[in-house]
Parts: sequence; structure tokens; C-alpha cells
Amino acid sequence: MQKLFFNFFLFLLACADIYYSYTYLSGIYQLAAIFFAGLAFGILLMNLKLNVKNDKIKSYKRELEKESIASDNNLAKVKVLESKIEVLEKALENALKK
Repeated sequence: MQKLFFNFFLFLLACADIYYSYTYLSGIYQLAAIFFAGLAFGILLMNLKLNVKNDKIKSYKRELEKESIASDNNLAKVKVLESKIEVLEKALENALKK
């Protein structure tokens, strides 16, 4: 939510800067105001792009965590089955010796 307010604030700042630069300023001040408006728009666009990338990275991390948990579960199941097989083999050997 804070990101949304920040982006909205940058957008309003840039729009107001452009409006006031054309309405009230002239000469070098107008160029400076347009420069700062472009700077604000650039920050806004990069912030939006970074937000999208960060969301993708977070979702990828979640997928990796799920996969690692699933592989840990599978590994634990394999170990349990191996121990059961060992117990059964020992029981078979004992039964064959008798």
C-alpha cells in the first residue's frame, strides 16, 4: 500500500511540475522544472518495474521453498522405506537360520 501511495505521489508531483512550469515559469526555470518532472517520471517507472521484479523474485523463492520441502519429504520417506527393508531382510535371515 505504501508503494502505491509513493507512486501516486510521484505521478502527481510530475504532473503538477509540468503544469506549473508551462503556466508560471519561463526560460531556464521552465527547463529545470521539465527536467525535474522527467526525473520524477523516471523514478516512478523504475519503481514500478522494480516492484514487478521483486514480486517475481518472491514468488520464485516460494516455489523453490516448496520444492525443497517436497524433496525433503521424499528423502525422509525413502530413508524410512530403506530402514523397513533392512528390518525385513534381517527378519528373513533370522527366519531362514531357524
